[in-house]
Amino acid sequence: MKYFEIVDSPELKYAPQLKNWYGKFDVRNIRIDRFPELPENQLFFIEPSDHTVYTDIIRFPFLLVSPMVKAVIRMYRECCFFRNIVLLDSVRKESRQYFLPVLDETNEIEVEQINYKNGIHVSEKAHRDQEILALDRHLFWVRDYQKRHTILSMDMAESLIRRGITGLGLCEVRLYQK
Repeated sequence: MKYFEIVDSPELKYAPQLKNWYGKFDVRNIRIDRFPELPENQLFFIEPSDHTVYTDIIRFPFLLVSPMVKAVIRMYRECCFFRNIVLLDSVRKESRQYFLPVLDETNEIEVEQINYKNGIHVSEKAHRDQEILALDRHLFWVRDYQKRHTILSMDMAESLIRRGITGLGLCEVRLYQK
């Protein structure tokens, strides 16, 4: 099975920018074992802008998904919990509902990005002697020493793309056992 990492897309340049979010959620505490401590509902004000596009995926400061993306995640029956988030533009008097997904996370997997140039694979194979992992999962987090990677299967990526969601940037990855 092929996997992809969710990365920035051009639309995210215009995604809602949360104001005063620091202190409401500690990004490091958005984990399965800390899920009960997260508030069930949270309101965030966003920076007012005439150029704001309410994308289906927001990556910063933490992953937020639209109701449509939540429905796709539920369709794949992934182990995922959600908290309700409302984004409010007080100047334009607009609000949108999002969900904060809390996914399974592992640090036992290494992620290697696959790069292409003119349709030709140009990535260095750092793991020549290791077997590529094929997991029976469609959506999960992989934690390394630098950051948290949101990984999804090709099947889920195709389901999201067919629905025309915005804000989904993808980078093909290979997964290896550490």
